Amino acid sequence: MASKGQLGSGLPLPRGYQPWWAKVSDHLGGIYPFIDSSEPDKVSLDIATLIDARKERGEPVRLDTTGLIVKTALPFILGDRTLLQGIRRAPWMSFPQANGEWYEASLPPHGMAQPDLNNFVRELRVALLNEVQDYIYGARTVGILLSGGMDSRVLAGVVRAVQEVSDNSFDVVGLTWGSETSRDVVYARRITDRFGWSWKHYPITAETLRSNIFYMAKMGAEVSPLHLHAMPQVAATDGLDVVLAGSYGDSVGRAEFSGRRVTQLKDVLPKQLDRFGVLLHSAVEESHSTLQADVAGSQRYANGTSTLRRREIEQEMHYMRRMLQSCMMCIANKTKFFQLFTDPKVFGLMWGLDPRIRDNRWYQRLLALLPGNLLDIPWARTGRRYDQADGQADNFDSKFHAYGHWMRLDLRDEIIQRVNSNLIRDLGIFNHLGLDLALRAWGRASTKTTNSLDELVSWLAALHDCIEHFSLDVQNAGFTSNIRDSLQALLGGARSTLYVSARDKVRD
Repeated sequence: MASKGQLGSGLPLPRGYQPWWAKVSDHLGGIYPFIDSSEPDKVSLDIATLIDARKERGEPVRLDTTGLIVKTALPFILGDRTLLQGIRRAPWMSFPQANGEWYEASLPPHGMAQPDLNNFVRELRVALLNEVQDYIYGARTVGILLSGGMDSRVLAGVVRAVQEVSDNSFDVVGLTWGSETSRDVVYARRITDRFGWSWKHYPITAETLRSNIFYMAKMGAEVSPLHLHAMPQVAATDGLDVVLAGSYGDSVGRAEFSGRRVTQLKDVLPKQLDRFGVLLHSAVEESHSTLQADVAGSQRYANGTSTLRRREIEQEMHYMRRMLQSCMMCIANKTKFFQLFTDPKVFGLMWGLDPRIRDNRWYQRLLALLPGNLLDIPWARTGRRYDQADGQADNFDSKFHAYGHWMRLDLRDEIIQRVNSNLIRDLGIFNHLGLDLALRAWGRASTKTTNSLDELVSWLAALHDCIEHFSLDVQNAGFTSNIRDSLQALLGGARSTLYVSARDKVRD
């Protein structure tokens, strides 16, 4: 892959590549279409387009064993890999040419700056306003994904600030989802009311989850359907010229990935891939070197790169791109879609800070400079003001869904039927005893919210539907079980049981 410092425009694009995608090709929150190795000059956000084209050419459409293994072990696939042989995702932060070549964008440096807080937050505010203005240029109606969290709240404040100074008027619609009595929905409604915006609320039920299993199957089953939420309904919303999200706020604005600080990150590929013993040992062993190559495939960091920089890049390149953005692509397939915080002029500012000071203080100071006094509305995580460490929380529901209960009660039989089907069991990579024990432990969980086993079994259900829906050419990978697999299954089953018990106790 070639490297280019500044990605330009005006170059010929692959067939199917939308011009607006090029605007964010060097952004963290870029658009990553599917590419067929047999036809690299054509791309699509709809994997069905490439599957149909392969079938028309008489080419097989087969599952990728390494992709299946890594997705079983992790919540996301690594690198550009998909679950299908010969089909991949567009490279991270890269600009395409019509001949199938991709140019890598250069990355801002990481630094150790400790600037004056007030001066820095003013500079950050200007960068965010410029980012939004660029995204919504010419739009008459802007939709924003809105929750009770701080990321979307910053987004709302920035959009409102742009609205107040814009020469061209535009309408805003707040888009939220989940239980009407949850903090996320209640606070989102307060924000839209405060700004006089329209508001659309999408309820989430067991039926939503059932629909999302099949929806994710049609998207290529790359991510558990638990993460789709109401994105398919948002994608189908009429009258929106552009949709904005603030999903990168935690990773960029507060340097936090799934609750883990940037200074505490671990390698994206863990040493122990199969903690629940659901994969055959020989399958994991054979795939390991390929997965290491998937992680190290980029030239963006060399041996001299600091561990912190490397690990943050890994999280953005693999976790954020392949898990979060893969879900959001259902919106991008219908409407222009952009992520705040992902312009190099914005995340470059945050990467330049001393990592020890990349924390909550920036949101507190930033919101104080944005319209609406949004710090007055409590934070959905705590039910208290964002700058209030303790005190009485509100009485609203802290969770906007009950995926755990819906999976194990409403959808239990149909999920187990899919996981135990020949389409899954005959793939030749699974340790059947380990999978049996993991299913048994999963069924005993009692949390309203989800756990890692929910993640696994819901994805397997979507994988079943993906194979069935596309009539994929399924072949047994040929790995066989031995005595070591029996021992790993028992050990993994014990871990599954302990994990579920501990999580139930903590969540209760």
